[in-house]
Amino acid sequence: MKTLLFPLLLLSSAAQALPEQVILFRHAEKAQGDNPQLTEKGQQRAKHLVSMFNDRAIKHAFSTDYHRTQQTIAPLAKHFGLEVTSYDPQNLEAFSNEVLELKGEVVIVGHSNTTPELVRILSSQEVSIAEDEFNKVFVITYGKFGRVSLSTLSSDNEGK
Repeated sequence: MKTLLFPLLLLSSAAQALPEQVILFRHAEKAQGDNPQLTEKGQQRAKHLVSMFNDRAIKHAFSTDYHRTQQTIAPLAKHFGLEVTSYDPQNLEAFSNEVLELKGEVVIVGHSNTTPELVRILSSQEVSIAEDEFNKVFVITYGKFGRVSLSTLSSDNEGK
């Protein structure tokens, strides 16, 4: 787990309301095509994410407007009774500013290029996701005095 002080400039605009945590991950395994659906393995991973976070108090769910991201977040959103809000993957700075004004726990599903960029914007830490990697889950926790910690989890469900 990495911990650092969040830049004061970023905090100043959202000092009154930071989310407790932001949980980010890439969509699960997808089929081929322009706007593909999840594969069977991807559907299983999406269901497993519910068991990973079922004891949380997730208040907000975001996804890009693609089948694979919507299908990845759908089981979590259903479990928590949340509407999924779409965000523009071409405007991550503005979206990040919106996220920083929320309270509670936030889940964001993106892509192999947008998820690391969102982690960087929201935590000032660099991460990466390979094109064939679907298991990384990033948890950003906002603490007192601008302290931010980043944890990386795995959504693998091998042997279960």
